[in-house]
Amino acid sequence: TLGPSAIDVALSTLCQGMHDLDDGLFLLYLASSWLLECIESRQNYEAVNAYLHRFLSIHLAVIANIEDESQRRGMANDASPSEEIVQRRAELLDAISKLRASQREADDKLRGKMQNTL
Repeated sequence: TLGPSAIDVALSTLCQGMHDLDDGLFLLYLASSWLLECIESRQNYEAVNAYLHRFLSIHLAVIANIEDESQRRGMANDASPSEEIVQRRAELLDAISKLRASQREADDKLRGKMQNTL
């Protein structure tokens, strides 16, 4: 098992920013898929949510700017991203969307259980 600082380093080194999308997109996709799988397992809820929070804190700007980057490249007449990059962006955005829905569902179920207990 990894300690908190090692987990933070592991999450931080997945993608260094918008300039690192060639390698980082696939790693962000893998991490978001792993988080999705963990949330759907309904085990270790607090730890998984802590990982999710840290993942989003670190990589929110990259995730939010994926579509914006495509638009800026098109307007600036730069070379358009390769098909692979476009596909990886779509896969990452899809995984993030599924992650959001799954986390909301797990949160609603937990809130319902807590409400019934009270």
